[in-house]
Amino acid sequence: MAEVLQHAGMNPRQLAAAVNAWLAGRGLGSRRIDPTAPYAWVRHGYKPYDPIPSVVAIVLSEHLGYPVGVDQLWPARPSAVMSAAASDLLQEGGVENMLQSLSELTTLSAGKNAEVIAASGPDLAAAVLDGLRTSVSWAHRRSGRERVLPPQVRLIGAHVEALRKLDDRHGGGALSMRYVTSELRNVVDLVQSADYEPAVGRELMTIIADLAQLVGWVHFDAQRYGAAERYLLFSERIARGIGEHGRAANAVGMLAYISAFAGHGQEAVHIASAADRCSPRDPVLQARIIGRMATAAAAAGDLSGFRRASEKARELLSSADGAPTYLYYLEPEQLIAEAGQALVVLGEHMTVYRQPLLAEAINLLAPISKVGARPDYPRSALLHGAFLTKAYLLNGEMEPAVTAARATLTRLSEVQSIRGITYLRQLRPAFARRSRSPVVSEFLPEFDKALAHA
Repeated sequence: MAEVLQHAGMNPRQLAAAVNAWLAGRGLGSRRIDPTAPYAWVRHGYKPYDPIPSVVAIVLSEHLGYPVGVDQLWPARPSAVMSAAASDLLQEGGVENMLQSLSELTTLSAGKNAEVIAASGPDLAAAVLDGLRTSVSWAHRRSGRERVLPPQVRLIGAHVEALRKLDDRHGGGALSMRYVTSELRNVVDLVQSADYEPAVGRELMTIIADLAQLVGWVHFDAQRYGAAERYLLFSERIARGIGEHGRAANAVGMLAYISAFAGHGQEAVHIASAADRCSPRDPVLQARIIGRMATAAAAAGDLSGFRRASEKARELLSSADGAPTYLYYLEPEQLIAEAGQALVVLGEHMTVYRQPLLAEAINLLAPISKVGARPDYPRSALLHGAFLTKAYLLNGEMEPAVTAARATLTRLSEVQSIRGITYLRQLRPAFARRSRSPVVSEFLPEFDKALAHA
């Protein structure tokens, strides 16, 4: 390690800064390392937890212009299994190959010593567009094998619906992630090993597309951006392969949302635009995708683009009569909450109009962040409450911020969303900076105790 670092002309602190920049650029900012951590690597040969060793190798390889391996940096120590979210997707020309890759991904993403590295904004946008252009073939009959019957498929489909609603309640905790990933692996194995009539096969493939989408969303909610992106890219391709263009567009819309929260604002807009172009003209689906466009525009700092998209999404939803089954959750309150969250993002990064934007965000978020609002969606309420608390803090309103945070903490008894818990933890420094306020100083021990058990 010391020799390679010397050749790179870097000291340990510079290496730490480069590693953290690489992680932040791929939506893995929560994995950042301490600026002094590399000193122990250099002086004592200590090896960090995965995926940091592989990231260090990548950073040094890019800096030196030639490949550096993990085993070269930490001799006689096993390297982590790594995969990139948007890599090698063009090689998956048939559904059979995609299913095999998807099966392997369910094993990789469940491993403790493996990580799917999030794509850069341009790489993710390119992978989305490639998926919309790629045509896939599917040879789905396997004579001589045991046949899957329609009642079995209906049972599996009902289970997927129940898993979605379970995710609405509890979010992406480690156990939820493991369970839904296992469910996807089992259905993929069934499709690969059994025989079925064409209509049954299509239902099974639709279930796989839905499960890949759900697993991707659960990984996003667990702050695992890379795995989330890869599952959703597979969902997009499989859905298009069986002619489910609405499901494919919905998966692309989710990718736009993830890209926005990964800090790739402009690329998120491009991805949402691609989803809009390929979407069937269903008003609810269009509302869902234009709502994603609003979030992407906010992440890109485009206030007028956000306003246009947000208003159009609400108009489309108000004109709808019935929704696709996979958009059962899309109610006006959901779009209102997303608009409020986007306004907090805009208010945080804009100096002009900051206070009016934050005041508007508070007016949108406060009613649907209360305990008891939308009781079937406590995970969403926790997220809304975290954004509402942040809006109050940014606006300098301490007492309402503490009240909002207290209400949000009550959700922790049933919500396991790592994303939501992370948002709450990120509020701790903001509260600490305002600890001279008596209401804040009184609240901080309560806040710390609640998060310690989250």
